[in-house]
Amino acid sequence: MGDKFIPDYAEAFARIQEVTGCGTQQELAVFFGVKQSSISDAKKRGHIPDSWLLALVRKRSITPDWILTGQGARFLRHTDDDVSAAVQVEYRMEIRPPERCAAQELVTELVRRALESLGQNEMPSSKADQG
Repeated sequence: MGDKFIPDYAEAFARIQEVTGCGTQQELAVFFGVKQSSISDAKKRGHIPDSWLLALVRKRSITPDWILTGQGARFLRHTDDDVSAAVQVEYRMEIRPPERCAAQELVTELVRRALESLGQNEMPSSKADQG
């Protein structure tokens, strides 16, 4: 397929920023899993790589045509089978730990969730807690 040349790249880039919630090139680089220089290079060339369009479909259900032209449906249509997949993705995003989280808090939360999934509601106390 290859990169897509966009006559009005600035508007397409603004649509990408809108749907990703990324305000900077560095944030976009993290979203797409590329180096920040890749974002700069694409802007200079006025191209949107296919891999970006694919990531937008997979992560946000955004149609490539809407990104490229601003016309047509913004979101892909879902069948009943797709709804469960979309709900699962939302759930995974919902339970993601905060970005600034102490390691011990993260471990404690992971253990709590594991025990909860096993049907146990209380975490075993450590020896330090008993003393």
